[in-house]
Amino acid sequence: MENNFSMRKAILSLAEVDAKAGYINSQEYETRKSAIETVYKEYKHLSPSKLREVMTTANFNDYFADALQRRLLEQYQFQRSAWQDYTKVELVNDTRDKKLFSRTPFGTLYRRGEKGEATADGMEVEYIEMGVEEFTRQFDVSIEAILNDDLGAIMETPRLMFEAARRFEDSFVSNLFDNATSQAALVGLGANYAGTGRLTHANLMIGIAAMASRLYTRSDGTTYPIAVEGLTLVIPPILAPQAETIFSSQLAPGVATNDVNVVNKYIRGYRVDPYIGFTAPNIPWYLFASNIPAVSVVRLQAAPAPFVVKKRSDIESSIGQVPAFYGMGSFNTGDAEWKVVDYIGGWDDETYAGITDYQGVYYSSGTTA
Repeated sequence: MENNFSMRKAILSLAEVDAKAGYINSQEYETRKSAIETVYKEYKHLSPSKLREVMTTANFNDYFADALQRRLLEQYQFQRSAWQDYTKVELVNDTRDKKLFSRTPFGTLYRRGEKGEATADGMEVEYIEMGVEEFTRQFDVSIEAILNDDLGAIMETPRLMFEAARRFEDSFVSNLFDNATSQAALVGLGANYAGTGRLTHANLMIGIAAMASRLYTRSDGTTYPIAVEGLTLVIPPILAPQAETIFSSQLAPGVATNDVNVVNKYIRGYRVDPYIGFTAPNIPWYLFASNIPAVSVVRLQAAPAPFVVKKRSDIESSIGQVPAFYGMGSFNTGDAEWKVVDYIGGWDDETYAGITDYQGVYYSSGTTA
C-alpha cells in the first residue's frame, strides 16, 4: 500500500505542477485527479498485476505526451550592450531640447611691466541642443487567443515587450557613434582620433598614445594638453576573445621582446556592443574616455527606463459572474492591448552625428594589420 500511495502522490504532483504551469486547465486537472483517486480507493479489489498496470506511466500515454509536447519553447537569449559604462546620461524634465554648455579655458598669463595693467582675458561659452523623443510599440490579442492560451505565453507579453525595448536602446545608442558620418569626422581630424589597425596589443597601444596626445586650442592660438582618463575599449562580440587575450596576458602578446603588458594601467576594461556593424575582415573598435562625454544619451527624468502599460478594460459586470479572462479586454472587441514606451534621445549633428565631444573617443576601422 505504501508504494501505491507514493505512486499516487507522484502522479498527482505531476498533474498539479502542469496545471500551475498552464499546460492543462483546471477542469482537466480535476478530471485526472478524480480518476487517480478512484484507482487508489479500489486498489484492494485489484490484482497486483492489474494494479501495477494501472499505476505505471504506460497507462497515461495521452497525459504525459500532451504535457511534454505542448511545453512552450524557450526564446532566444539576446546579447546586451553595456553602453551606460562609457556614455553620459543627461536627464531632462520634458520633451523640449536641452542645451549642453561647455566653456573655453582661460588663457596663459603675461608678464606685467611696472605701472602696466593686467592683460584682459575672456571666456567663451558654447552649447549643443538635444532632447528626448518617444518611441513606442503596441501589441493586442483577441479574447479567443487569451482563452486558448493554456501555455501562458500571452501573459509573458509585458516582459517580452520590455526586453524588446532594452534591445532597441542598445541599438539606438550604438548608432549614435557607430555610423559612417561619425567615422568620417574622426578620420578627418587626423591620426590622434582615428586609425586603421586591427585589434592587437600594438595597435591598442597606438590608440592609447593617440588619446594621451589630445590638445585643446583656444581661439587665440594657445594650446593645452587634455587629460584623458579611464579608457574603455568597445568592441563587437567577434573581438571578445582577442580582447580577453590582450587584457589577460602578463607579457605583451605578439611581441618578441617579452615586454610587460601595461594595457590594464591605461584601459579599465572592454565592453561588448553587439550592434557595431562590420564586414569581415575589417572589424572596427573604439576607445572611450570616462571623463569626457564623447556620447551623451538623453533620458526623461520621470521615465529613465522603458515601461509597459496595458489598456484598462471597459467591461463591467452586470448579471452573473464574469470570467477573469473576459474582464481583460475591450467591451467592443474583447481584445487586450499592451504598449511599450521609451523616452530616449541623442545628438543628431551633420558632422559628428551622435558624438557630442570628439575629444573623448578614438576609432579604428580595423582594416590593416
